[in-house]
Amino acid sequence: MKKIFGAACILLFASLCFALPNIKLYILTEFFAQILDDAMCDEDGEILCEIRDGKLYEENNDYAGTITELDDRLVFTIIESDTIDEQKLQLEFSKTTGFLLLAHIWDGYENEEYIVDFDEKTGFEKKRSYYVDSQLDFYEVYEYEKGKLAKILEYNADGSLEESSQISYDKKTGNIIKYSDFDADNRLVRTTEYDPATKNQTKKSEYNADGSLKMQTIYDKNSGDAVERFVYAPASKKPVKWTYLQFDDAGNYALDGGFYLSTTLCRYSNLPEYTEKSKDAPIDWNENYSAVVRKFDFNKSTVGYSYIENLKKRNYLSERSFTLCGKNSDFYYCFTTNDDEIDISSCYEIRLTKKAKDYPAMNKSGRGSGPFGFDIGMTYDEVKAACGGSEPEHIADNRYYVKPKKAHPLFEKYIVWISDAVGLYYIKGISRDISVSDYGTEARRQFDNLLSPLEKKYGKFTLTDTVKSDYYRKDDKYWMQALRDGARTYRADWAVNRENRDDFDGLYGIIIGIDSADKYSTSKAYILIEYEFLNYDAAQEALNDVL
Repeated sequence: MKKIFGAACILLFASLCFALPNIKLYILTEFFAQILDDAMCDEDGEILCEIRDGKLYEENNDYAGTITELDDRLVFTIIESDTIDEQKLQLEFSKTTGFLLLAHIWDGYENEEYIVDFDEKTGFEKKRSYYVDSQLDFYEVYEYEKGKLAKILEYNADGSLEESSQISYDKKTGNIIKYSDFDADNRLVRTTEYDPATKNQTKKSEYNADGSLKMQTIYDKNSGDAVERFVYAPASKKPVKWTYLQFDDAGNYALDGGFYLSTTLCRYSNLPEYTEKSKDAPIDWNENYSAVVRKFDFNKSTVGYSYIENLKKRNYLSERSFTLCGKNSDFYYCFTTNDDEIDISSCYEIRLTKKAKDYPAMNKSGRGSGPFGFDIGMTYDEVKAACGGSEPEHIADNRYYVKPKKAHPLFEKYIVWISDAVGLYYIKGISRDISVSDYGTEARRQFDNLLSPLEKKYGKFTLTDTVKSDYYRKDDKYWMQALRDGARTYRADWAVNRENRDDFDGLYGIIIGIDSADKYSTSKAYILIEYEFLNYDAAQEALNDVL
């Protein structure tokens, strides 16, 4: 019983929703309970607690609270006690609609109270009031447009406006796309923008009192991680740009708040552990970079010294460490002492060097044991050798038609992607046409025959079988028609992670799927299989470098 009310309380203050009219009792569209035969029950009629003389008793006969019936509402009062303080929750529901009308929470630990009022007709939350030591501290009022929360107004205890927020939504997805905060004088303070598909924030902007931009942070819409920050100084129209980054396992810059740099300054909290590890000999910085760390005579004539002095005067120095960047590839590391004083006599220069990567060495099963006899990082000549000396036929960009010695009897076309910089990084196999019925049975049988050895070699896969329209779902005889019309996706995927990476011999992912071989008929299908290797991104980066 206590768990139910506790969960209800959490839901109550976690979101703003509405409830649909129902004779049952609902909190923010979530079913709460129903009263049946002098008992409070769940949705299936199972008893949660008994009601005896207006009191609630749990299954073990422990007293849980009271229920009071008024003219238009039911009032639940729950008391949770310990030896020191008590917490009390009171919920009032409409007997007509089942909507929650009022929630009152007392927190004896903090001497705080929260009262939430709901609209009787819609179930929308109207107002939240916050009390400390029984005195009103502040309250919030909510306004809605077309069933969605559109505005939040926060007032002080005396009724004066403290701040407000406006919320905008995407018309297609219905998701929030912008959240704008204003001060008491209706001046814009900050905005947060969101991607309508991923729901992740994409941009956060802060503004000065005159409306000018103070700071702006850009986020990756897929991961939600910070990418860049622009800080606008009052006397300068051009912002200082900061980039959030660290080196990932592939040697690329990954998004992370722990390592950031501009053209003049960078910080990285984990650098001290490397400062004593080498002098002129490179150390293993990470999988993709080595570094030479050595003492550096940092003095007043060194570029950047005046910058440090300026930061020191403005109290902007780190309490633990400070790093001044010369270039993106080398920078100087200095320790700090007490009171943010930098000890320039204890300074180290760190020079990072990208390691040469031997992609073929990642294949632990032996040369030529990859898909169709191809391995990650193979050169053009090595691919040619894997084709028995047959010359690859250039298609475009990095793509080539090939005829591997280790061909599969089902597949008749093979395409490989070969980069001059990192070698072979992608393979695609296309089967011969398969004659099928409207049910696609013959192609699915061949598909299943391929899954068995692949699963044995690479482990479990994810099967995707989706259909966009109910029209194709009503009968299995439309299986091929849905495939032909592009309404069906039927494929299996293997994805590499840190745990299974060693089992994939340099592969990043595998996809195998079925598609229609004739856009005018449902009588033919084909199977395609694609292998993506870990050097795919490096190959794309090398390709983009020429643009």
